[in-house]
Amino acid sequence: MIVNQKFISQNLIVAFFAVTLVLIGAEYFSNTSLVFIFKPILMPLLIALYWIESRTKCKWYLSALIFAFISNVLLLFPNTILLSCGIFAFLFYRIATILTVIKNGDRIAMLPVTLATIPFLVMFSYPVLTMVSTKDPSFYATVLNAIIFSVFSGIGLSSYVMNDNLKNSWLIINTLLSTFLAVIFLFDNFYLSFTIFKPISALVFSLSHFALYCFMMEAEN
Repeated sequence: MIVNQKFISQNLIVAFFAVTLVLIGAEYFSNTSLVFIFKPILMPLLIALYWIESRTKCKWYLSALIFAFISNVLLLFPNTILLSCGIFAFLFYRIATILTVIKNGDRIAMLPVTLATIPFLVMFSYPVLTMVSTKDPSFYATVLNAIIFSVFSGIGLSSYVMNDNLKNSWLIINTLLSTFLAVIFLFDNFYLSFTIFKPISALVFSLSHFALYCFMMEAEN
């Protein structure tokens, strides 16, 4: 049974990164058909992997993955309303991720988290306020996302600084990759779109999610 479980887990990891490589190629060559087929597969693969490997089955992490899946699907469509819904779904994903880290990470110290959050707030305030029009339906969702994401990043950075262990190393990797992804998303959707942004986003998105999965495994073990 253990051998079968390990075999299935290894194949799910291989499938996860194989789909990632397909997406990178599809995004680079602007093959929308492949993107529509393969992008929604990523989160179910990670959900299946976590479900098999986890002994505790954290409901907040599973909720985060489900909201990430919904956001992934909605953001595939160029429609403004669907884009707004996708950003709101991403907002709930980020809230669930924060609750996941609070539940499974180190004890939160308010002062270090506050100090670590401020640089991220400053970093995201300028692009959000200059790139996203207040008349855009997704403006307020984007602002909320920036605030909540800054708090999450502050938690990740402060945890790593206060306690440099393997678990927090995976968390800070996720934080840095997610920050980079958020900046690319802002530029790509609200300012200037470059072809290279899409494949980079596909790679960073997958790596950041896998880093958070590794954080969960370290936390539970």
